[in-house]
Amino acid sequence: MKRTLSILLIALNFSAFAQLQVSVLNITTNDLVYDANTNRIYVSIPSTNGANGNSIGVINPVTKTLENTVFVGSEPSVLAISDNGQYIYSGFTGTSTVRRFEVATQTAGLQFSLGSDSSLGSYYVEDIEVMPGSPTTIAISRRNVGFSPKHEGVVIYDNAIMRPTVTPDHTGSNRIEFTGQNTLVGYNNETTDYGIRRMAVNTGGVVISNVTQNVLSGFGVDFIYKNNVMYSTNGRVIDIAGAPFVSGQFANVDGPVAYDEYYNRVCFASKEFGGNLTFKRFNPNNFLVFDTLPLNQSSGTAKSLITCGNGCYAMSTTDNKVIIINDSTLGIAENVKTKITVYPNPANDFIAVDSDVEITKFKIFDLNGRAVNTGSPLNNRIDVNTLQRGIYLVQFTDVEGGTTIEKFVKS
Repeated sequence: MKRTLSILLIALNFSAFAQLQVSVLNITTNDLVYDANTNRIYVSIPSTNGANGNSIGVINPVTKTLENTVFVGSEPSVLAISDNGQYIYSGFTGTSTVRRFEVATQTAGLQFSLGSDSSLGSYYVEDIEVMPGSPTTIAISRRNVGFSPKHEGVVIYDNAIMRPTVTPDHTGSNRIEFTGQNTLVGYNNETTDYGIRRMAVNTGGVVISNVTQNVLSGFGVDFIYKNNVMYSTNGRVIDIAGAPFVSGQFANVDGPVAYDEYYNRVCFASKEFGGNLTFKRFNPNNFLVFDTLPLNQSSGTAKSLITCGNGCYAMSTTDNKVIIINDSTLGIAENVKTKITVYPNPANDFIAVDSDVEITKFKIFDLNGRAVNTGSPLNNRIDVNTLQRGIYLVQFTDVEGGTTIEKFVKS
């Protein structure tokens, strides 16, 4: 069942508010990308999702529905989309191949093998990126299965034809991003090398230009690239305009990151609020949090996070959900929200709840995300007499399973 959450979120200065709406689709996915031309989210769906597994799924971010699935191969994993929206490339965990999905025709197209090593076996996709301005050229970070370290070099393909020069295996960039048409930046997150590598792409293939160690660190850490800056999943900001250095830190985040060009925000899907998944937006200039949204609809962690149009964000989770968040101040979200009024506000001894749907449960959070009271309203009233003075968020669950959060002040 699709559920919607409307929330007034409090920024650090308590003066800026953003209204966000959340919808949840119960779909098992590994990765997701967005195409602005079709205004669709495309997801890799593994076999564990059931009859429509091993496919590319097409999600409408306005209607919040899975419109179509197209078979692509055994266990699709990481996805990458060309900057013109023409192609989506998929790696796989079930086969050592890459397949190209043609967005205009919604069909699975070109497929090719990544080859193998005589000792280590077949190569698989670890990461994949499409060259800017060249939708038929991709960079792949290869991996082996069953050996450590698993990295097997970065390679360039043009329409399934491999350029001969490949970066060294074992210690290298298992996470990569294009920084220009002929340049890549990568990070090694599987050994203590922790190297940031610049790579040059030429007609022969790809070569490492230089390596900087220990500026970014951590096993499993990933990053995105924007305007000479690496934004990592552990919140570290790395300036790579020259020699890489740490230029900032986003506090209390650990999870996928996306850059919102419309609002100029850096966004994270992180574990917060007593272990719950949260969505946070930050100012990239001063690194301060802009707003925070607890996502109580999921008990898992986020696997990937993207923007999906102006004021739209989407993530896949480990508990088999796709969560879509809309900033309704732009009039994008179409779901009808539960109408709830909380009064008096400020409150002293109690708050009364006026709702167009029966409220079955409530949970009150302080501004640090701690749950300070929970229960069911008694005669549409909630006792707040024991709360300290301050600002609180109260989450309501209605009889239809919908969730709404409102703000109140305890005087």
